[in-house]
Amino acid sequence: MHVLIITPHLLQNTLLQNALKRHNIKSLLCMPSSLIGDWQPQTDALVFPDLLNREQWKSLFPFLLNVSPKLPLIFKGKTAQSQFSEQPLKSFLKQAVFLDDMLSVDDIPILIKDLLLKSPLLEQGKCLQVGDFSLDRGQRLARYKEQESFLTKKEFFLLELLLQNMGRVTSRESIVDYVWDKSSYVCANTIDVYISRLRKKIKADPKKLLIQTVPCLGYQFVPPEASR
Repeated sequence: MHVLIITPHLLQNTLLQNALKRHNIKSLLCMPSSLIGDWQPQTDALVFPDLLNREQWKSLFPFLLNVSPKLPLIFKGKTAQSQFSEQPLKSFLKQAVFLDDMLSVDDIPILIKDLLLKSPLLEQGKCLQVGDFSLDRGQRLARYKEQESFLTKKEFFLLELLLQNMGRVTSRESIVDYVWDKSSYVCANTIDVYISRLRKKIKADPKKLLIQTVPCLGYQFVPPEASR
């Protein structure tokens, strides 16, 4: 997942960028005035953590006209909603999502992940593809050749993390941070239970595991072709 953070306060939003990174959401910080009208960013959402003034919206408007009408615009604070009651921003209201003002920086990535799973762009079949194996992020489906398995939300996030970290070992601590929110208590064997469920759902070969355990370190996804 990737988001574009649009803010006039780059330094103070490095905290948000770090929080997103802990949840494996890539991000790029941009000033409103730095975005040119003909640039079409390869991103899953635009995030606005701060209120913008009239001049900043004016400089940003040509850029917004050029982005996909299905790209979510995520705002921190419902105060921003009042700015969309008049033109020219009124036309973007259908894309806008307003998060609660009281959300902490650590809570925002969790909500963004949930929102992106429901995004029309992802529903159109945006997938993580590894050889013949794919993860449909819109429908939460894992596919391998003729095999197709529906995943629960936590199973999906777990598999998404393993795929994004393919070629590297994913630690148990990283899994807890990505799949569960900080208010949840995760028992020692909970991750093992979810790994076992995933292995049953995405078994490409009865004799080979796509998700392999690396003792004392964590887990690693091995592509079907490499696991033979």
